[in-house]
Amino acid sequence: MTETSTATMFQELPGPALIALAVALVVYPASLLEPWQPPVALTGFALGGVSAVLLLYGVHSRQQGQSQIAAALLPFGLFWLSLISYEVFPALGLGRHPDALTMFSYLSLWAMFSAILFLGSFRRSVALQGLYGTLMCALLALSMDHLRGDQVFLWLGCGFAFLAAVIALYMALAQCLNNRCRREVLRLGHWDPEDDVSTDENLV
Repeated sequence: MTETSTATMFQELPGPALIALAVALVVYPASLLEPWQPPVALTGFALGGVSAVLLLYGVHSRQQGQSQIAAALLPFGLFWLSLISYEVFPALGLGRHPDALTMFSYLSLWAMFSAILFLGSFRRSVALQGLYGTLMCALLALSMDHLRGDQVFLWLGCGFAFLAAVIALYMALAQCLNNRCRREVLRLGHWDPEDDVSTDENLV
């Protein structure tokens, strides 16, 4: 692996932010499933902690000049924070739940934002593509669940969310091991510009 590709690998989403994102992707879908609903206060505390971690790392990344990382972490930090007011506070008797059309529109907008991140991750790593792709599908399915009476899209969205959490945990573990061993122990599928250069030379 070249020094350039190694530097690119170390500029992925920070490990603690990935772990926080995985926690949110487990706790929030679980709060929507009646058999596995955690206490409302625990859900609010978890989402609040996740939001704090993502916002702090987003601000730190912005100060370090890593604009792509900050552009992903800061909005998602605000997203999980907003879900506290939409889901947790009404469950505690503080305000009313938004209607189905409002939640459909809100989650659909964030699914579109995830789609933009997904399209922008094609030259970064396969793991990051998988994370944004499954997150996009999860948000889209959960938004559709608010317009249907059955639970097909609910279970589908929760499944994609749990899969995204697994990918986020894998990425955090891979970064930790790769940084500690100074080599690629667990592959993340990084795109290497030298591969395209060699391919172009072969074609010529």
